[in-house]
Formats: sequence, C-alpha cells, structure tokens
Amino acid sequence: MRKVTLSVFGLALVFLAAGCGDSPDSVMKDMIKCFNDMADVMETIKDKDSAEKAKPKLEELSKRMKQIKERGDKLKMDSKKEEELKKKYEDDFKKAMTRFVAASVKASMAGGGDALKGVGDAMKGMGDEPTPGGK
Repeated sequence: MRKVTLSVFGLALVFLAAGCGDSPDSVMKDMIKCFNDMADVMETIKDKDSAEKAKPKLEELSKRMKQIKERGDKLKMDSKKEEELKKKYEDDFKKAMTRFVAASVKASMAGGGDALKGVGDAMKGMGDEPTPGGK
C-alpha cells in the first residue's frame, strides 16, 4: 500500500508540473480534500442499499477529481518547486490516500461484489486520472 501511495503522490507532482493561472498549492489541497471526501462517502457503505445511495455522491466526486486533474494539467513547475510541494503535502496526501484505500476495501467487503458494482462504475476512470499528469 505504501508503494501505491508513493506512486500516486509522485504522479500528483508530475500532474502539477504541467501551467496556467491556478497554483500548485491550491490544486494539491483540492486533490487531498477530494480523496478525503471520497473516503467519507465510502465509509458510509455498509451494504447494498448504502452502496446504491453512495453512487451519485461518488459520481459527483469523480467529476470533481477530473476537474482538478484538468487544472493541474495546465500548471508548470520546475524540479525545485516539485520537491518543495512534495515535502509540504506528503503527510496529508499519504493520510488521504491511505484513508481512501482503507475505506474502499472496507466498503467492498461490506457490500459484496454486486452491491458495489454501481459504486465501481461511478469510480471508472479514476485509476490514473486523480493523479497529477496521469502518466
């Protein structure tokens, strides 16, 4: 799990390395918040009914994460700024990702395969898209 978290964090920095009027800090904060929001929703999933109830919220969060990715794609950073950003947000990012992954696993176990199929559909495309650069 540590490897996944570090990989996603590394990709988050690449994602932010790309330039426009948005700041790397605001994009990174929004990304961390979105992962925490997703974890909040996933933590409410206890069975098939709660999984169905969570689906629209997860779809909305998936759209929000895609918008954050688009903002980050417009940013440009040098390697020094990337390193500063990594140090600044590493702990918060790891906590958010760890929480999201744990909530996802717990929700999957609580609801079973079919119960969370709709939730999985809501999360389609999230694999590499919430990560900066998506590379």
